Amino acid sequence: MSETSAQTLMRQGREIGRQEGRQEGRQEGRQEGRQEGRQEALQQALLTVLAARFAPIPERMAHRVRATRDPTVLAHWIAATAKAESLDAIPFGPAGA
Repeated sequence: MSETSAQTLMRQGREIGRQEGRQEGRQEGRQEGRQEGRQEALQQALLTVLAARFAPIPERMAHRVRATRDPTVLAHWIAATAKAESLDAIPFGPAGA
């Protein structure tokens, strides 16, 4: 049984839709990967600055850093840590999930 023109068009449309969906998924995956990489780099930078200035780092503080996902918050904490006279002077607010 041969395929009608309408069936051919529907099959081609589905294939185009699948290709577009895969492309969109790859783009979203790359973007999420870059965001996670930036977040992890900021977390590690903050832990490095904390350790350099105030070792040993209390586990509750290290946990707070690792739980924070917001790059703006992490960058703020890095700057605050660089200027702080003590651990208590660093304004660690609620972790951004």
